[in-house]
Order: sequence, then C-alpha cells, then structure tokens
Amino acid sequence: LRNGQHVVRLKIGDPFVFGRGGEEVLQFRQYGVEPTVIPGVSAAFSAPLLASIPVTHRGISNQVVMCTGYGKNNTSPDLIQYHPEQTVVFLMAVGRLRKLCDSLISQAGYPPQTPVGIVERAGCPEQRTVVGTMESIADLAERFNVRPPSTIVVGEVVNVLLTEEDF
Repeated sequence: LRNGQHVVRLKIGDPFVFGRGGEEVLQFRQYGVEPTVIPGVSAAFSAPLLASIPVTHRGISNQVVMCTGYGKNNTSPDLIQYHPEQTVVFLMAVGRLRKLCDSLISQAGYPPQTPVGIVERAGCPEQRTVVGTMESIADLAERFNVRPPSTIVVGEVVNVLLTEEDF
C-alpha cells in the first residue's frame, strides 16, 4: 500500500466467520483504503456438505448454531444448550474435542449418544470423515490422529445420509 501497489489478502472460506476479516478491513481503513471483500463459503456449511452431512433436515434439525472452539484469550466459549432438533457446528475446536464433549454432556445437557462427525481437510484429496457419539468421538479422533483443519458437526443430522459404505 505504501508503494502504491495492489494488495490481495486471500483467505479460506468466509473471511468474516472467525477469520478476522473485519479486523483487517479496519486496518486497511487506517491507511485510507476501503477494501473490496469477496465472500467465500464458510467451512461450517461446506465441510458438512462435502461429507454428506446436511446441517438441516426436515424432521431432524430445524436450526444450526455455529461456534468456535476458542473464546477470547484462549478461553472456552459459552456452551450451547442441547436441543434435539438442533445442529451445532464447531470450527477450530478439534484440539479441545475431549474437553468440549465432556462439557457438552455435563453442563449443556447433551445425551452421551448424540452423534458427532468430524470432517478433516474438507475439499482436499485427503479429506476424511470420522463419526462417533459424544462419548466416543474423542477416542476415535485420537485413534485416527485427526488434526486441524477439521469441522465438528454435532446432532442427529450426522447420521441422516451416511451409510456403512461411508465408513
């Protein structure tokens, strides 16, 4: 910018969904530049789609909640209370999976058998999906060495379209 050059800041997904896009817009404005933001599709929606997990499905889930795994100053965000017709999608949370599941069961009323799917490296050739329950998914993630970037989907929608051939 100082040299009169164009700047492209390429981000994955939606730059305003846990992506600090708003902070970057404010920084550009301090330089007197109003940036053009081209929207992307958030992994909260694209990762489940690529793994055959609908985030809503008639008669199964009529609401979607999107959360991050980390709050301000590396704290845990407030928990979303259980509702049987709700899908919760967690971004940037695989590093806290065991603690997250334990807290959702003990503090937010999630049944231990609530389905959970993890979509790892969505859209990449190495994409894979690991499916379990609230009480088994952390052990499965350890066994299969699940790593970021991963999107976690919680709710009955996890099992709507998946068949045994998907595992």
